[in-house]
Amino acid sequence: MHLTGPWRTRQPGSVPNEVSDFIAGGNFVYAGFGSMVAGDPVARAREVVRGIRDHDARALVATGLGGLRVPPDLRGDDVLVTGSVAHDAILPQAQAAVHHGGIGTVQAATAAGTVSIIVPFIADQPFWGARLQEPGLSPRPIRQRTLTSTRLTAALSDAVNCRTAVRAAAHTMATEGGAGTALAVLETLHP
Repeated sequence: MHLTGPWRTRQPGSVPNEVSDFIAGGNFVYAGFGSMVAGDPVARAREVVRGIRDHDARALVATGLGGLRVPPDLRGDDVLVTGSVAHDAILPQAQAAVHHGGIGTVQAATAAGTVSIIVPFIADQPFWGARLQEPGLSPRPIRQRTLTSTRLTAALSDAVNCRTAVRAAAHTMATEGGAGTALAVLETLHP
């Protein structure tokens, strides 16, 4: 087994104009749970949007496959709802990223220098939440069954204490040449 570092493209993904315009408005928190659909997605969206609003930020909500469903009464100029977004295009500008803690999103947020607020659902997600919290890269994870707006607002407030560590990790990740390292490993296997 060889750890190579991340393999990534050099060009960030694109986003629709509506998302670009929202991002240009400043100070926002990204929230998305990918394919995690356990529980009540409307109740979860209420807690997430309220928590972000109570933190005095705007919310960019990615509904994914149904983990969040934002009802009309929660929508407004401070909430943009979209199906999905290119993480590499939006996370570098986000104040924080509220997500399930899947390794892809963990890697994308950390590489962007954005603090993760992890709300684990299943499998390896609690593990990644603990791995980020331990060195101070994120606040304590909030289990999805105990997610409340109050807990989320507190975690968003704690996120400021993690920014320096996350930015340092992002710098380290930016210097890793994962694809080149993998190629070097492959070349040693078949001289």
